[in-house]
Amino acid sequence: MCSFFSISAQELPYLSDIAVPDSIAVKSYPVLRTEFFALFNECKTSVDSLVLELKGKELVRRATLSRNKSDVAKFYLTLENLRDGDYDILEYILEYTRTNELDDSYEGGLLQKAIALYYDERIKEALAVAEEAYRFSEKTQNVSNKWVLKSLIGTLQVDYGNVTTGLQNLKEVESIYVTGDVKTIHPYNTDFYNRDVLASIRYSIAKTYFEIDSLDEADDYIEKVKLYAESVGDKDHLDSYLGLKAGILIKQKRYIEGLEITNQYISNDYEKGDDELSHSYAMQGIAYEGLNLDEKATTSFLTADSLFVVAGADYYYDELKYTFNYLLNHYKKEGNTNKQIEYLNKMISYEESVGSIKESVSNGVSTMYTIPELTAEKEFLIRKLEKEKFTSNAGVILFLILSCIGVVVAIFQYRKKLIYKKRFDNLKVTLEKRFKNEVSSSINTTSTSETIIKSSSPQLKSTQTDKIKAGLKTFEETLMFTEENITLKSLALQVGTNSSYLSKYINDKKSENFSVYINDLRINHILKLLYSSEKIRSYTVSALAKEVGFSNPKSFSNHFKRITGLSVTYFIKNLEDIKEVSAKEKGDSVIDFLERINKTG
Repeated sequence: MCSFFSISAQELPYLSDIAVPDSIAVKSYPVLRTEFFALFNECKTSVDSLVLELKGKELVRRATLSRNKSDVAKFYLTLENLRDGDYDILEYILEYTRTNELDDSYEGGLLQKAIALYYDERIKEALAVAEEAYRFSEKTQNVSNKWVLKSLIGTLQVDYGNVTTGLQNLKEVESIYVTGDVKTIHPYNTDFYNRDVLASIRYSIAKTYFEIDSLDEADDYIEKVKLYAESVGDKDHLDSYLGLKAGILIKQKRYIEGLEITNQYISNDYEKGDDELSHSYAMQGIAYEGLNLDEKATTSFLTADSLFVVAGADYYYDELKYTFNYLLNHYKKEGNTNKQIEYLNKMISYEESVGSIKESVSNGVSTMYTIPELTAEKEFLIRKLEKEKFTSNAGVILFLILSCIGVVVAIFQYRKKLIYKKRFDNLKVTLEKRFKNEVSSSINTTSTSETIIKSSSPQLKSTQTDKIKAGLKTFEETLMFTEENITLKSLALQVGTNSSYLSKYINDKKSENFSVYINDLRINHILKLLYSSEKIRSYTVSALAKEVGFSNPKSFSNHFKRITGLSVTYFIKNLEDIKEVSAKEKGDSVIDFLERINKTG
C-alpha cells in the first residue's frame, strides 16, 4: 500500500479524482485489464462511463508502479477516445509516448488527434498530423491504421486543394475494398459496414471528379453509389446521388435531364441545408439559361444568391461565381447601376475568399488577378452615378428622375420588407417555443425544494444537487461559459463534483447534454450583446465567436443558426433598424428580446 501513495497526482494526470472502490481495487491486473477493454468496446450509450474511468485509473496506477509504460499509454488512449476530442489529454499522451519511444501508441495518439481536428474542421492541422501518423504507421507496420490514415489524408488533401494527390489516395483505398483485401486489413469489419464505407469513398471520388470537370469519371462513380443505395434502401446515399447526378448532367449540357433530377432533388422531403440548396438552384439556373429560358434562369439565380446569404455566406462553390456574373449582366441589361455595384461587390468578396484559399494551397496561383478588373468597373459605375447627380442642369428632369428612383426604391424596399417580415414572423413562433423550453429547464434560483432525480445510477442526493445547482448558478452569472476549452471535467472541478454527477444533473435538470448546455448559454449571451451594443455588431464572425468562447467560427455559426434559425450576418443586419431600442436589463429573457425585435418590424 505504501507504493500507492508514492505516486503523486502530477504523475497520473487527467484521471478521475474519485477514489477507486474496493470492488475494483481487489481484482487482479489481468482480469481488470480484460474487463476494461471489453467494457470500452460496448456501445457507448450503454456503458457506465464512471466505472470505465475508475477501472482505467486503477489500471494506470498499477501499470505505472510496474513500469509497464506500453499499457499506461494504451489505457490513456482508450480514456481519451471515451472523452471524444480532449486535446489536453491527447497532448499528454503524445508527449508521454514520444519520450518513452512507444511508436505504436504515439501513432495511435496522432490518429486520434487528426480525427478530432478533422471533426473540428481544422483541415490544415488535421492533414499535418495525419501525415505524421502515416509515416509512423509505415515504421510500425500497422496496416489497419495505415489504410484508415490514407483514407483520411485523401479526404483532407481534396478539401485543402491538393486534388490530384488526394484523389490518388482515395482510389487506392477504394481498391482494397474492391479486391477484398479489406478483410485482411480490417478483419473485424462486417461486409455491410465495408460496403457502406466503399459507397462513401466512391461518392467522395465522384464529387472530386465533378469539381475538376472530369464528368465521365464522376458519372461512373456516382452510378456505383446509386446501385449500392438502391440495393440496401439507403436514403442518405440516394439523396446524395440525386444532387451530384443532376450537377453532372447539367455540366454535360444535358439540361432537360439535369433539370428533371435537380427538381426531384430540391422537392424531395430529405432534409438539406441552405448551402446545398443554394448550389442546386445555381445549377438549375445554368440549365434554364442553356435552354434560353432567361426569366426562369434569373429566378433560379436570385434564389441561389438568397439561400447563399441565409446560409451564412460562408459556403463558396464554383457555380456561385457564375451566378453573380449572370446577375451582374442581367442588371447591366436593365441599366440598374446600384444592382451592378452590389454584384460587383459580391464577385470581389468571392475572389477574396476563394482566391485566398487557392493562394494558400497552390503556391500563389489563384484567381485574385480579377479583383483589380472588378474594382475598376465598380469605381467606374460609382463615378457614373456621381456625374449624373452633379452635371444635370435640368431641375425638373432631375426631380422627376429622383422621384422615379425614389418610388422604385420605396416599392422595392416595401416589398422586401413584407417578404422578410413574413419570414421573420414565421420563424418567431418556432423560436419562441424553443426559448420557452430552454427557460423552463434552467436552474431555478428561488426554489427551496426540487423533485428527486429518478433516473438510473448514479443517484444524486439533495446535498449534491444543491451543490451543483449553486455552482452552475455562479458559473452562469459570472459568464465563465464564455471561456474557451471548457470541458465537463474542468466544470466539474469548479463546481466541486465529478464529471458523471455533473453530466447527470445537466441531462436531468436541463433536459440536454453538456455540450448543448454550454453552447446555448453562449448563444443566448451573444444575442443580448448584439442587441444592446452597436460596437459588438461591428465585430467579425470570428471575433464574435471568440467573445463567447468558441474556438471555431463555423461551429459558432452552426450553433447560432440551430438556436435562432438565422445566420449571424442576417441577424446583425436586421438589428441595424432597431437602434432606438434601449439595452436589455440583465434579467431579460431571450423570448422578450425576440418579441421586442418583432415589434420594431
